[in-house]
Amino acid sequence: MEILSELNNFFFKKNINDLISDLKQNNFTNKTILKYIREIPREIFVKKEFVDICYDNIPLPIDCNQTTSQPLVISNMIDYLNIKKTDLVLEIGTGTGYQTALLSYLCKHVFTIEIFEKLINQAKINHAKLNLKNISYLLGNGSNGWNKQILFDSIIISAASKEVPLKLLKILKTKGKIIFPKEYSPSKQKLLLLKKLNEFNHSTQELFDVSFVPLL
Repeated sequence: MEILSELNNFFFKKNINDLISDLKQNNFTNKTILKYIREIPREIFVKKEFVDICYDNIPLPIDCNQTTSQPLVISNMIDYLNIKKTDLVLEIGTGTGYQTALLSYLCKHVFTIEIFEKLINQAKINHAKLNLKNISYLLGNGSNGWNKQILFDSIIISAASKEVPLKLLKILKTKGKIIFPKEYSPSKQKLLLLKKLNEFNHSTQELFDVSFVPLL
């Protein structure tokens, strides 16, 4: 059993190192995010049949015809938000909770919304395994925002929307940021970064091409 445990640890470390190397080769350099990626076991967030490839830098299918995003995309999205330890972050699209876990290490509290009950229940189980305490969950439509009056420092949306989420800007603090994939056509999505300048204005920055499931 001890030998098997050592082999499992070697497998885990080897593949984690491969993923970290891949991210660095793609010019991702945020040391804090890389540190927490190294600490979070991605295999608990994927289906058993994908455990062997869970540290490849690729998106993977999960239940309810959804996906857990490519680690490079997750890392870049979070990096653009410049999250601080004092921040309140709203996540729309919990999935099985991998991105949520990474956010929880970086901020004060994560408020995460998922439309599929099966997925949010899986995320809760996964987070309990990691003893994560600074996460609140909501089952529902993320387009409606949180169910209480909270102003967020950052909002991250893990599904493509055809419209800029102006409703969510209202629950964002001034100078806060929203990052989300915008669908321009069935075959074209781009990641957008919005920054709230004041109550009436925001800036928009186009980042790079992406491919996400649609926001339901």
